[in-house]
Amino acid sequence: MTRLPTTALLVIAAALGCRGPHPDRTGASCTHVQAVRELQGTALCEDVWTCGRPPGGQFDRLGLHRLAACENPTGPVVLYLPGMHMNGELPITDPRHDLRVYLAAAGCRTWGLDYRTHAVPPDAPAAELDVLGRWTADVFADDAAWAAAFVRGVDPGPLYLAGFSHGAAVAYRVASRRGEELAGLVILDGVAAVRGPDAGGPAIDVAGSRVPFADRQRLLAAVIADPEGTSPLSGFPTAGAALIDILYSAPSFGGQGGLSNARDGVSDVHTLAVLLRSYDRWWPRAALEGRAPEPRHLPVLAFASTNMGPAWVERVRGSAQAYGGEQSVVRPLPGYGHLDVLVGRRGAQDVFEPARSWLAGR
Repeated sequence: MTRLPTTALLVIAAALGCRGPHPDRTGASCTHVQAVRELQGTALCEDVWTCGRPPGGQFDRLGLHRLAACENPTGPVVLYLPGMHMNGELPITDPRHDLRVYLAAAGCRTWGLDYRTHAVPPDAPAAELDVLGRWTADVFADDAAWAAAFVRGVDPGPLYLAGFSHGAAVAYRVASRRGEELAGLVILDGVAAVRGPDAGGPAIDVAGSRVPFADRQRLLAAVIADPEGTSPLSGFPTAGAALIDILYSAPSFGGQGGLSNARDGVSDVHTLAVLLRSYDRWWPRAALEGRAPEPRHLPVLAFASTNMGPAWVERVRGSAQAYGGEQSVVRPLPGYGHLDVLVGRRGAQDVFEPARSWLAGR
C-alpha cells in the first residue's frame, strides 16, 4: 500500500485487496477495510472490522478499529472501551489529544470498540429503539469479551483493556470473568459499579434535557467552524462561550467543571466540540443496571479527574484497589473535568505518557 506524507486518512481498500492483519477464526461475519496515516514520519495502518453479533437484528453489530505501525509492530496490545454514547472511531488524529494515536505512534498496537449503539441512526423511530431495552450491562460485557478474543486472534501478546467512564465499568466487568487472562487495566476516570438507571424509556438521548439534539448539533458545528463566531444559542457572546458554559455547569457532573474545565483552559473548546460531535445519539438505559462484578486481581493504572470532588476520586481509587490491591497506581488530575482526561491540553504529559510508561514497564 502506498505511503504518502500526510496526516489525513488516505486510502480505504476492501479487505480482499488488503495486506493487513487478519484474525484467527472468530465465528462471526465481518467486513474489513484499511487505511494508512503518516504521523511524525511513521506510517500507521488503521484497520476497521464490522462484525455481526447475536441475535442478528438490524443493530446487532460491532466495529473494531486497529491502529498500529504498518511494519511489524510488537508493542503492548491495548483494547480501548469508550464511554456512554461514544465509539471506537478516531475523530481526533493529533497524538496530543488522543490516547490511542499517542500509543500507536509509540509502538503500541491499539484497538477501539464500536458498541452496538454505533449502528443506531440518530433519527431512529421509537419503535426501533425498543430493542435497546435488551442491551444490558451483561450484553456490553459479552461484546467486549468477544472483541478481546478477536484482538487476540490478530495480535499475539499480553492484552490490556483501557476504559473511559462507562467503558471502565465494562473493562472491570470483563476482567471479573473467569478465563479472561488480561495483562492489566488502564482506567480513565471510571469505576466498577454502574450508577443505576433513571426513569424513562429504553433509550437515553445524548442531548439530555438541557439542549435539544438539533440545537446541540448546531452548536457543535458552530464551534468547530469558529469558536469565536456567533452562538446559535441565545445568551452567549460566542459559540465557544456557549459550549464552555454548558459543559462547565453540567449538573450531573457536579456543575463545577466536572464534565470539562475548558473555562479555565484545561481543554480547548474546538477539540472538545470535535470529540462531542462524534458521539452516538442513543444509549440503552438497561446498560446502567446490574450488580457490581466480583473483583479478580490484576494490575491497574487509574486516572481520576478532581473537579467532581474528593468523593469521586475515592470511588476511582476504591475500584482500582479492589482489583489491583495496594500495588494499583491511581493518579488524580488536579483541575481536570471528566472529558479533559481524554483531550486536555496537558493530556499527553499527564495521562498518555504515564500510561505508555506503565504499559512498557509491565
